[in-house]
Amino acid sequence: MSYFVIVDNDTLQFGTTFGMYTVTPTEPCLIKASGIAQILNKKVCVAGDELKVSIKATYISSTFPTPGSGAITITQLAADQQATFALSTMPLIVTGSQFMALFTPQSPASNPQGPDAAMAPQPGNGKFINSQTFVTTG
Repeated sequence: MSYFVIVDNDTLQFGTTFGMYTVTPTEPCLIKASGIAQILNKKVCVAGDELKVSIKATYISSTFPTPGSGAITITQLAADQQATFALSTMPLIVTGSQFMALFTPQSPASNPQGPDAAMAPQPGNGKFINSQTFVTTG
């Protein structure tokens, strides 16, 4: 099977639904690479780089239509998103299927009766897009 290697500033695409929230990123969704190796003059992303992602976002829900804010993080890569046979100090990150993400509210969404008092973190997912560097996994 073949996947694309994720490199510095590749784009992340998150689902819009995180549990009971509809989440919209408010800044570019990019990943920063820390691998030593480079492809096309860009550092490669290695396992662990995903844990440094924090994207600012707004959220609403059916009961709280005035947006609140928070951050989206990646909590875990899918098994097929690490190329363990190709290393740059750590396994390379590849496109694969979907990673697990988490939206954590920081300021509450609200409605005319008041703010969202629960503000509980909600799970979601996402994927890597926009890479142009191929690797074959076997």
